[in-house]
Amino acid sequence: MTSSKSLANRRARALVELLDIPDSHYDLATQRYRSVGEWLQRTESKVAIYEPAVCAQGSFRYGTVIRPLFKTDEYDLDAVAELLLLTKGDISQKGLKELLGDEVKMYARAKNFNSSPEEKNRCWRLDYSDTVKFHIDILPSLPEDRAFKQLLINRGVDENLAILAIAITDKRHPQYQATQRDWPASNPNGFAKWFEQRMRVQAEHQLKAMLEQRSLASIDDVPTWEWKTPLQRTIQIFKRHRDVMFKDNCQFAPISMILTTLAAHAYEGQEDLYDTLQAVVDRMPDFIRPISPRIPNPVNPAEDFADRWRADPRFENSFWKWHAQAKSDVAALDSFLNSNEIATFASKKLRLDLPDNEKRALASSVSVGSYSAPAVAPTIITSAAKPWADR
Repeated sequence: MTSSKSLANRRARALVELLDIPDSHYDLATQRYRSVGEWLQRTESKVAIYEPAVCAQGSFRYGTVIRPLFKTDEYDLDAVAELLLLTKGDISQKGLKELLGDEVKMYARAKNFNSSPEEKNRCWRLDYSDTVKFHIDILPSLPEDRAFKQLLINRGVDENLAILAIAITDKRHPQYQATQRDWPASNPNGFAKWFEQRMRVQAEHQLKAMLEQRSLASIDDVPTWEWKTPLQRTIQIFKRHRDVMFKDNCQFAPISMILTTLAAHAYEGQEDLYDTLQAVVDRMPDFIRPISPRIPNPVNPAEDFADRWRADPRFENSFWKWHAQAKSDVAALDSFLNSNEIATFASKKLRLDLPDNEKRALASSVSVGSYSAPAVAPTIITSAAKPWADR
């Protein structure tokens, strides 16, 4: 690596450290979804006999969460509650949603929540009101049937991922109230494992070191958010760059699943962050199909993450606008000459207001890990929605 690229790599690593959330937030999120799982499994639970399993999904599972851009933002924690011993022939979507909802409501009362769970189209939302602003969306689900899993395998999905497919509830579904086998399908756990596979080779050495340091039984015991691979870091930078670029017009901003999927496809195991940023942003277009599905879900190829592009061309136009700007801004990291230039970039492109010591560190590529306090996003008061959220 040339000296200029080495400097750009250290700058990129320093900036993403400022975007990352504290490990304590990941720990708190883990405690929260595990607490819900323990509640569902307790002896008195109406769903305990169906062997409920709760796991986190989305950006907390992938390790790609970033600090909020807006003061009013909350952290979104997505969790899947799968009742392993129920089938689509046993209950309707509505029945499952209400069965799980009753338990979630009792959980909220027992834990003294300030508000009752909110029913969404697909899930139940719990709002936490403590020091860290969180809400957890709990998605009711059942295992998908064998025929659907075989269909995924026939479409090229790895069998180990296809078997993780689930049937989910959605109030908008025409057969929502009927007991039948036509349910919406999803595979969040399969996607998470596919994402992990895309970066596991590069992470293997680091994971083995962590295994030895902690005396863990298996590499699988190291949560994905602790890997902090160049792919995860690249997605964090892209998400923040997207958030800032579309802060005044967020309706058409590229959704996180598009950025995550394309970046994971484009990643080829680079070890350095700046090399990863360059290679990934260059190769992302290679994985956009000219026909539908434009950006297939890798673990459910019939699902198109870019389905909105067909309905309104502004969604696709916004993606290409973001991509062109991201490519330009990644290249710029290799050209800054002084602390003012890097500080201007951090403020304009990532909304990071850097104190003087951090400006000097980024200019000289000293790790921000030596600072007593990390940078935070400037206060921006807004109530705007975030269509870029993971889905």
